[in-house]
Amino acid sequence: MDGPESNAIDLLAHWWLPVERESEQPGRRVPGRFVWEPDEGGDLQLMGELREPKILENHLESGGVQRYRARPSELERRYPVIHGSRTTQGGHEEAYTLLHSLSLNAVGFHGLDELPEHITVGAVLRGAWYSDPSEIEADRAIFDLQHLATWVDQDSIKTEFLPLNDGPNGAHLTIEAHTRPAISTTYDGAEVKLVQRLPHTGSDHSSGVAQEWQLVIEIKPMGELDRYTDIATDMRALVTIAAGKTSDITAAVLQHPKLHKYRLDGTPAPGFRDDITYWNRWAHRGKDSSIVRSHDLYFNFEQFGGADGIRCWLETASTYRTELRRVMATRYTDCMYLEDRIMNTCAALERFDKVRRPGETKLSSKNEQVKLSFVDHVQACVGYVGKPFEDLIGEPTSDWAKRVRVARNQLAHHDDPFRTTGQVGEYLLAEQVFWLFAMCMFRASGAPESTFEAVMEHQQIRWLQSEAAKRRAEETPHEETADE
Repeated sequence: MDGPESNAIDLLAHWWLPVERESEQPGRRVPGRFVWEPDEGGDLQLMGELREPKILENHLESGGVQRYRARPSELERRYPVIHGSRTTQGGHEEAYTLLHSLSLNAVGFHGLDELPEHITVGAVLRGAWYSDPSEIEADRAIFDLQHLATWVDQDSIKTEFLPLNDGPNGAHLTIEAHTRPAISTTYDGAEVKLVQRLPHTGSDHSSGVAQEWQLVIEIKPMGELDRYTDIATDMRALVTIAAGKTSDITAAVLQHPKLHKYRLDGTPAPGFRDDITYWNRWAHRGKDSSIVRSHDLYFNFEQFGGADGIRCWLETASTYRTELRRVMATRYTDCMYLEDRIMNTCAALERFDKVRRPGETKLSSKNEQVKLSFVDHVQACVGYVGKPFEDLIGEPTSDWAKRVRVARNQLAHHDDPFRTTGQVGEYLLAEQVFWLFAMCMFRASGAPESTFEAVMEHQQIRWLQSEAAKRRAEETPHEETADE
């Protein structure tokens, strides 16, 4: 499987559009250079145009003919699928499928001659051709997630340093590695597994063993690409929350039962699958690539409930997928303003409670049923989590919920002090609303109390508690805006 070092692509190949009907002949092939960068996506520079220019004739009253190029429509600028092919050094044809592409200069073509075309690409598959994104299927997908091995926290490598006088060979060491059994659960017709690998590391002058854990998803007989990526994205969110750092998807491959590796004599080897490598920008990538160690985790795999915890998390994530992805976007990137983090998470919290308790109302002062206010939804979320979050904020729930409402209203309505200073809220509030949402997801997932206990023991949570206590000691009573 491809590792992080193979996430960049730079190749020369021929590119063409797939035929719409089997009876049609393959389209025109255009040479071009394709570059893929994980942070920027794909860039295709062609030496011609994917579609043959349409030259029209305008018959003039004088009897002359004026020839001109037909301007492509907005739809014609979009390429759901582009096929590519290049010959490897070994003499084999290598297939590429580019997805969700857009021509950047098609509307600017002028003149009658064919011109170079510049295309941006959203995702790419290497190893197979697909004619329609909806037809991309496989029975297995494998994802490498950063920090997954630390989160699983099942170390199976033992290093022993022997004393200087041990044996005739003097000082030496031994490395003992044992393969752990796969961790497996089921979710929505898919088997979701965490599988360990023990690859050898080193060179002629060094040697060692690394421990890796991969997310392996199997759907029989076949699963669509979106089903695999939804599960992987939801697992990425869980590991990111646990690690406190972005769990990037560093590699992904699909496997198909009809796509085998081949022996040296050219015959297929059914027991060995060939990989269809999949590259995608995965929405956001973290900038901090430092290692997360066990003591850095907010909670680990066992504290979250093991394999059953993963199954329950995936079920919950599918229910609150829009809210979860909106909140996790605030953690995956360092480019989002603090105010946007607060607004996104507040919106997700409100919607979380609406989805959890659809149609819930309250009695007004006139004894009439009315809709719940934003403060009502936030208070309900705090009550849903209970003591862990109450201990985190260290103040009455109603006071804290109103504090959140004030910040949200000032941001939404561009009120003072946001209008005069450009700032509302602070890091403490942003972290508090994030952890309220995360803990709500834990409750909805049925996470055991060991999850909340581990989170509350983390040094970052203890720091947030101390900062909240300092603020309460320093602040004076503040004027509150009217409730919605």
